[in-house]
Amino acid sequence: MIASYDKIHMFDIDLPDGESYRESANYQPGETAVISDLPWGRIGLTICYDVRFPALYRALAESGAAFLTVPSAFTRKTGEAHWHTLLRARAIENGCFVFAAAQGGMHENKRETYGHSLIVAPWGEVLARAALSPAFSWPESILRRSRLRARPCRRCSTAGASASPTPRLVRNICTWSGLV
Repeated sequence: MIASYDKIHMFDIDLPDGESYRESANYQPGETAVISDLPWGRIGLTICYDVRFPALYRALAESGAAFLTVPSAFTRKTGEAHWHTLLRARAIENGCFVFAAAQGGMHENKRETYGHSLIVAPWGEVLARAALSPAFSWPESILRRSRLRARPCRRCSTAGASASPTPRLVRNICTWSGLV
């Protein structure tokens, strides 16, 4: 393992139909965004509900991330309404590839998750998708295309960063506290 990330934004919500989710009842939120150097470029780590907070993704991109991860378990209803749109928005607004492995199907507790794992290119193009399984094949073109994009932002201090696999902590600038 070369990096570890604790989800910053907990999914705590009461829906009109009586359904309720309280991640904060079982988990403590993280406080710091994480970016790690991999052989093919920098990767910014996020999880599920984090996708609704664009400032987190901006901080990762400005710290040199060429790739962003969003493993998730979106509910079927919110997934149908927002999943593709949010992932494409994060890719487009940050000029990064987005990798989003997503749980899908009916779970033991009768909760239904949306699935639809995606790889999205910086222009919002969906390069790979899998409806209910988080597995899909890796398009080789991603590595070639990422090398064209993977360059440090002029406004951040990553220009002289090494290519070691040591994770870097990124200052968390995500202060928006809006709800779904």
